Amino acid sequence: MKVAIIGAGNSGCAQSIKLMQNGHQVNLIKTSHSLHDDNFEQLLKTGEISCLDTTDNNKEFALKPKLITRDIEKGLEGAEAVMILTQSLQHRDLAKRVGPLLKDGQIVFLIPGNMGSTQFAKYTKDKHIIYVEGESTPYDARIIAPGKVEILFKNVRNAVSFLHKADEKYLPVVTSLFGTHKYLRTNVIESTLHNPNMVVHTIGAIMSASRIEYAKGEFWMYREAFSPSVWNLIEKLDEEKKQVIRAYGGENDINYLDACKWRNEEDLSIDSLQVFRNYAATGGPKGPASLDTRYIYEDVPMELCMLEKLAAHKGFSTPVASALITIASALKSTDYRKIGYDFDDVKDYI
Repeated sequence: MKVAIIGAGNSGCAQSIKLMQNGHQVNLIKTSHSLHDDNFEQLLKTGEISCLDTTDNNKEFALKPKLITRDIEKGLEGAEAVMILTQSLQHRDLAKRVGPLLKDGQIVFLIPGNMGSTQFAKYTKDKHIIYVEGESTPYDARIIAPGKVEILFKNVRNAVSFLHKADEKYLPVVTSLFGTHKYLRTNVIESTLHNPNMVVHTIGAIMSASRIEYAKGEFWMYREAFSPSVWNLIEKLDEEKKQVIRAYGGENDINYLDACKWRNEEDLSIDSLQVFRNYAATGGPKGPASLDTRYIYEDVPMELCMLEKLAAHKGFSTPVASALITIASALKSTDYRKIGYDFDDVKDYI
């Protein structure tokens, strides 16, 4: 399949490598100068992505995408599938640039989705675009040098949702990309709220704020942040999440730890907390190095704030999510409630 990847950061480079290994043709597109510019310039220079794959015996290799470009229109030419792997904060603006260029029959796959498909759909009402949202990329990765990505971990299962129920028949096509996206969520709300970052990134970073600033880069959130009392907080946020999922007709209201095990572990008989600890010990990435992290500036407005707004529309409150939003806003002197989508931005599609 011909796949256009929009987003050339950690995730875009890693998923590009794996798509090429799976026999797909890749065009890699970068749309901004905000992050990873030195990496992208190296990719343009060499025409290839170098990789250290810790999921494959630390194998080192390089593969060449069909095209590496900043020209969105050129990068989309002939694409059967378009993967949006930018931060979800960019979805609203990116939809204005990409939406009018999309063609009938294309699959547009957003990871993380965070209801971003509703923004793209506004620009394609006269076309049949198959919008699908994922919760977590199949491969965790970090750029370790310009032009080189290290793949840290593979999810063994991934779930997706389709914006339009009738398009669920395209699940086998989506599955063919990586082999892990075999499972359906009820709707894009359920998929958004099962993004693991909404729980673990926000609580892990907010509750470790002083440790992050003191450590000056020597902090491992997955190994350090989650004490018994913090797990109590996660359980409370999980209950709010599950209440909202049920209120919008969702059927998969499992908690964070069980969802983590389901994604990460072949053997589902293993204790869920132990699976998390195994990930933290062997696959959990280092950081964050400061509070200027997407764990806060993306995951609070795009996920926690959406949880709060969805609940409010159904007439109930989310005191834990609301408290976390307020604390994060105070920590960063930023009103995150003004950054994410308003309910009116998504209501026509839910």
